[in-house]
Amino acid sequence: MRLSFVFALALLATQAATGAANAFEATGNAVADGFLRIMESGGFTDVTIDAAATDDITTTLTGLSARSVAYGDRLTITQIAIEDGLIDARYALRAEAILYSGIAMEGDGGARSSAAAITVTAPRLALREGSGSWLGTVLGTFGTMTLTNLEARPADGPGISVANVVVERAADANPAAGRVAFEGAELGAAFFRGPAADVLIDLGYESLNVSGVLAGRWDGDTGDLSLTEVSLAADDLGALALAAEASGLTQERFAELGAGLGSVQTMLPLLQSVKVGALTVAFRDGGLTERIVGRTAALSGSTPDAVRARAVAGLARGLSMVRSPALTTSATEALRSFLAAPGTLSVAMAPPAALSVSQLIGGALMTPDKLPQLLNLSIAALP
Repeated sequence: MRLSFVFALALLATQAATGAANAFEATGNAVADGFLRIMESGGFTDVTIDAAATDDITTTLTGLSARSVAYGDRLTITQIAIEDGLIDARYALRAEAILYSGIAMEGDGGARSSAAAITVTAPRLALREGSGSWLGTVLGTFGTMTLTNLEARPADGPGISVANVVVERAADANPAAGRVAFEGAELGAAFFRGPAADVLIDLGYESLNVSGVLAGRWDGDTGDLSLTEVSLAADDLGALALAAEASGLTQERFAELGAGLGSVQTMLPLLQSVKVGALTVAFRDGGLTERIVGRTAALSGSTPDAVRARAVAGLARGLSMVRSPALTTSATEALRSFLAAPGTLSVAMAPPAALSVSQLIGGALMTPDKLPQLLNLSIAALP
């Protein structure tokens, strides 16, 4: 399952790039005109609204329409309600909250992205100098963001719909600290394409209802990374969850690793300064295990019990290379228990001190029998 699609949904998969902007028709409302000026600065032209009104607290713009200079896509927003807004000395818009209703971005080729509503709290929308994503233009920086009823439909191929997305930034305003959660993502098996789609259909999954969470903190200067919750769940299938601690992943190191991706000779030296601390990976079954066992038994002409026994025996053979009888026993017993009554299967490591990647690789290659003790590794099956 592609984790990257979560973030593509949060951005509605549409960007507006650089270009010159035509002057909008001023409304005489300082907040409304400031917002329209910011829209044009973000790479939009033909920026118009049907009306602007204000009361003691809220400035309301209705019928906004704008065209992306770079791609020609048309953005429309039925209503924009800006609560307690003001334009600061740098022409940025600040507000208590902004509610966008009826948002749609349509391309000439037939692609369309839309949302029923987007609400942001404590937003600051700055002049964009003709660049950035269109959502970056209309959202700026914020405390929380809630998106409802999202849809992303390409010109051809399967699309995505998501019931709800919530983004929360940490109170200290660290842009890499906070929580992103989504739920009600409806994905047809065809969305995955190729062998993955074939496997899902073969197991009886014509569609998936998916939810997920990404929460943690990353300091790009020090390289400290804490993933407190990473989870991906699908109805009638199960949920995968991860938590981890690491250090040495500075912004510069991330960029270097990205550039060297795919080259072991390049990446190994870069990983020498990266250290891994506690790590937990857990799978909570929601029906997938029995489907796999049953389908494997049917294809092999054997029984479900025989399939379970072969899986346990295969794990034992694989772990024999580690030469750790204690680990082999605990792992096979955990798998046997899980397959007999699927609940949660977890693997955790809690080393007394963070380990460098070189220590992990060296341990795996030179002294694999000492690796379980070095990692303080545990494997367990829970109801």
